[in-house]
This record gives sequence, C-alpha cells and structure tokens, in this order.
Amino acid sequence: MHFPEPRKQPAKSKFMRPYFCTQSVLILLAACLLLAGCAGTARGIKQSTYQPDESLAAVDHSRSQADAMVVIRYPAFVDADAETAYYRLFEQHAIGGTVKPNDASGQQVDRLAQSVIAKSNYYSMSLYRELRDKLPDASVLLSPHIVELVDGHLTSRPLLAAEEIPSVVTIDFSVYTFPDPGRMMDSEPLTFGDIVTPLFVVHANRWLRPSTHGLLLSSEPLVGAAWAQSKQQASEQVASRLENRPVDLQRPLDFVSYLDLGAQERGDLPVKSPGESRRDVVAVEIHPLEKIRMQGETVARLAGDRSVDPFAEDFVKGAATRIVTALNRVDHDRATFFTRQAALSRFDPQLGEAFLSRSRNEALRARLQMAEALLAAERRFISAQSASLYEGVYDGVYGDQTREIIAAEYQLLEERRDLARKQNIGTVLAIVAMAGAMYVGNDMDSGNFFESQTMSNILALSSVWAMSSAFSAHAQSKIVGENFLAQMAPALNEQVTVQVEWLESRQEITARDFAEFRGQTLALYQQSVRALSSETDPECRFERPDRDATGRWFGACESGLAAGTGYGLVIDDEGDVLEYVGAAQSGMAEGLGAMILNAPGETGAVFFEGEFRSGLPDGVVRVEEPGRKSRVRMFRAGQDAGAASIEDLQRIQF
Repeated sequence: MHFPEPRKQPAKSKFMRPYFCTQSVLILLAACLLLAGCAGTARGIKQSTYQPDESLAAVDHSRSQADAMVVIRYPAFVDADAETAYYRLFEQHAIGGTVKPNDASGQQVDRLAQSVIAKSNYYSMSLYRELRDKLPDASVLLSPHIVELVDGHLTSRPLLAAEEIPSVVTIDFSVYTFPDPGRMMDSEPLTFGDIVTPLFVVHANRWLRPSTHGLLLSSEPLVGAAWAQSKQQASEQVASRLENRPVDLQRPLDFVSYLDLGAQERGDLPVKSPGESRRDVVAVEIHPLEKIRMQGETVARLAGDRSVDPFAEDFVKGAATRIVTALNRVDHDRATFFTRQAALSRFDPQLGEAFLSRSRNEALRARLQMAEALLAAERRFISAQSASLYEGVYDGVYGDQTREIIAAEYQLLEERRDLARKQNIGTVLAIVAMAGAMYVGNDMDSGNFFESQTMSNILALSSVWAMSSAFSAHAQSKIVGENFLAQMAPALNEQVTVQVEWLESRQEITARDFAEFRGQTLALYQQSVRALSSETDPECRFERPDRDATGRWFGACESGLAAGTGYGLVIDDEGDVLEYVGAAQSGMAEGLGAMILNAPGETGAVFFEGEFRSGLPDGVVRVEEPGRKSRVRMFRAGQDAGAASIEDLQRIQF
C-alpha cells in the first residue's frame, strides 16, 4: 500500500500539533511493545501479600510444656513406585492452566515435577529457620513426607514422628512450577531462578477453630483439597472417640491430595482475603497464588554464600509474622487438648481417658506431670532431629547443590531478559523508523517490512536455547532428589541425648531413633508410676435434649448418667454431632462448658462457650459460626435473647 503525502499546513504551529501527537502515539506504542516483550521473560511480583513485622514477639500462656507450637510438613521424597503416578498427576492437575501432553515434552515435565520436590525441601528450611528463631526453644518441628502410591491413590506419610507430638498449628508448605515447559517464560506459576511460587496451608485440631474444622489458611488452588481433608479429619476424630480407639487416619499433604483428586469443591465455605477489614470474620483466609520475584542480586550470590536467603526477605519473614500473629491470638491448651489426650494414651490408656474427664484427682495429677515431662522430652528429641535435618539440607551438600541450581537458573533468566530487552529496543526503533517514513511520505511496503524473519528467528532461537539450558539445570534436581534419603540418613541417625526433669529427679535418655527413644520414655513411665485403674464407665450416657440419641461420656458418672466434669459426645441417626467439654449433670451439659454442633450438609460447625443448663446454652455465651464475627450473647433455654457483655463471659480452661 502507498501512503499518501500529508496535507500541507498553512502555518508552522498547526503543523507541529499533529507531529507531537504522532510522536506521543509512537512513544506509547513503543512502551506497550516493551512491556509485551518483557511479559515472556518470567516476571514476578516484587512484594508478597504477607509483610514482616520484626517487632512482633510470640506469646505463650499455655499451661502445658509438652506441646510444640508449629509442625512444618513438606514433600521431601517420591517413592520409586509412585514416580510415574506423581509425574502424570502433576501434569493432569496443573495449577494456573491446562497442559496438552505430548511425547516430546514428557521427560521435561518429569524434570519439572522432580524440581518441585527438590526445591520444596530447600525452601522449607528457610521457613523453619525463621520460625525457629522467633518462637520458644524446641517448639518448631519438621515433618518431611514421602510421596507414595497406595491402592491406586497418590498419598504421603511422614518420615519422622513430629506429627505425633501435640502442636498448636500445622503448616503444609511447598513450592510450585507449572508443568508445561513451553510456558515457563509466560505468566503461569513458576519456581525457577529468582522466581518462586509458594503453596501455603495452615490447619489445626478442629477444637482450635470448630467452625472451619481447624482449617485456618490456604493457598487459593489448594483450598478445596485442604477443606475436604479437614472435614474428613474431624469426622474421623469424632468416630474414634465414640468407639474409644486411636485415630485411624494419617492426613497426607494437602498438595499431594490436590494432585490425587484435583481441585475439589469447597461449596459455600466462607473465605476472606488477608486484608485487615475482615480479619475478625470466622472464615478461611485465602493466600493468593503468588509468583514472587526475589532480589536478583542476592540470588546471584547463592552458590557462593550460604548466609544469603532472598526467599526469607521476600516471603518467609512475612509468612512467619502471619503465623506468630495467629499463635498469639489462640488458646494453645484448647488447640492441643485432644492431641495431648492421644499422646498420653500411648503411655497409659487409662491416663488418656482420665485426662478427658478433666479430673483434679491428686493421683492423676502426679501421673500427668510425669507423662507430660516425657512428652516434652520427646518433643526435644524431634526438635534435635529437625535441627540436624536443617543442617543437612541447608548447610550440607544438598543445600549447596540446590543453591547452585537456583543461581544457574537465575543467570539463565537474566540472559533471557537481557536479550528480550535488546529485542524490544530494536523492534521499537524499527517501528519508529517505519512510522517516520510513513509520516514524511516515503514509499515503504509495510508487508515487506513485517515479512522480515530477523526478530522472530532471534526469539525462536533464544527460546530453544533457554529451554534446553533450563532443563539441563532441572536434570540436576533429579540427582539431588534421588540422593535425599542417602544424604539425610546420617542427620536422622545421629545419637541424641535429652534430659528429663520430673519433680525432684533428672534423668538422661539417649537414642539414635525415635522408636528407641519412645521405648525408653515408656519404660521410664512404667517404672515410675503404677498404671492408672480405669474410672470411666463405658456405659455412662451423655444426651442432648432435642434429639432421641444417646452418646458417650468420659468422666464422672452417677446412675449411668454423666455427672461432674468430662467430655461428652452424641451422634444421632441423621449424623448430627454434638461434642462437649465441661460440667454435666443428669446426663446433659450443666454449668460451664464448650460445645460443638455439626450437622451433615452444613458448612462447618457452630461453637458455643459459656454457661449451659439442661443441655442447652443458657446465660452468657460466646458464639462462633462460619462467615460471621465471633459474638457474646445472652441465651435463655437455648434461645438467643440478645447481646451480652464480654466482661460477664466465663471461659472454660482446657
């Protein structure tokens, strides 16, 4: 096409206006092209949702010294029999988009899947170190998981016994990389070089947050899987107590559950953003899927300097602040009440039952002191294992290899970005020259201009080179991952000595693994105290006035009915569940207590804490339900009679 000459202007001032207008359009066009070109070079956000608060200190008012504050779970290793299933599910259930599998990309997808495990190992250590340094001694434990295939389903189980220790909250942590190698430089979630996409879930025992079954926070893609697992875990806990048996459920990692079943429905589960405006609403906080670009200068130094940690600066410190804030707001004794009961039952089943009764019997108190001292020793043993694991992963060969991979990936990305910038500048100059020629009336064939393959060839060749180099680096992650158990075995098999303090006595226990250590703590308990005779009547009834159903009571009993303090549970034929901790009389809640009501088909549960009469809330009661702010109300025979003062509320001690 021949562009006509511009019409001559009668005056210079009139000529300059369209000239400047055209120049502005060209500059704007150039800026758009520059941004468009950079979009293909793996950009990320500079600031995470969670921001650090260095002045924040942890507060622990719990009466028990047996519990940990935090357990960090993460995928550490994939069993050989599960590798194929893991690779294909990683490809099929991609976060951030869909993947069209083909034979050519299969090996590359597998390498990306391997890198998720290798880098989750490494980045988890950053979160561990930050929380370890912020929280009391020996209160942060690591729980690495092995990914397995069981009965055709992808699952995971812990390699250490950290999850057997009562803990206030549990964190599921990993990092993610989109499985389509052709999109690595695009906008999908990515962990490569200075770009990292964390996946973050925080959950607890359901009594910490009954209305959401203990689920506190979840990365957006995992919320359906995390919610399904929290509901299943709550149901199993109720069933196990009704049948008076140990909990027969090991919760796999939420990320692994997501891979196995895909993005599960979360229904009308109330959720909220991390913003302050809805912080008090009882809902699951959603952590948005973040592709964070860490400080490049720091990433470049990783291979030669172990002291630098860009991930801590750009995500972990903020995430740790969020965890400490949550820990400061919750009742630690309530959070660990039932996990402590399960742990105590390992020493003495009757002691575990008596603990549920909340008895103040002197003989029981002495046994509890002994058992909790041993539980605290077990926590310190796992803490020592966690410290050794950290040193092996972060400060050892494993950490050195991973840092080399990350630094090499960063150099690759920087070269790709630099090339993209040069391409963009060249493209802009060419378009400006063409537009200038058009303006002054030169005879230019735009078709010939755009038929030039120079820019597209450079782009294509650089992309091929970048991807080839990228997967060469990722191939190293398979070597690192395959050697995980061999490299970590010395760290996990070190001899650990822990001092047990009980009353006036002190004794040291030394062992190389937790099974040996637990055997010694159990023997010490049995040598020190006689087994507690059962005071629980398995036929003792606990009831609710509005249902024709009979439940079970763990505590004092009169004439076959609940009396005194204890724990009660009722499940009716329709599946409605009532759980209660507190005082009872004539088989029903009577006095100060806490109650959970959960009906099948309902989202979450309703929690009442305060005064009860004849099995119903009666008096000043705090109410917590999904999607609403916690509130203090006056109840009369189970009916809400209006607002009440929080100063009049009596709280139960767990």
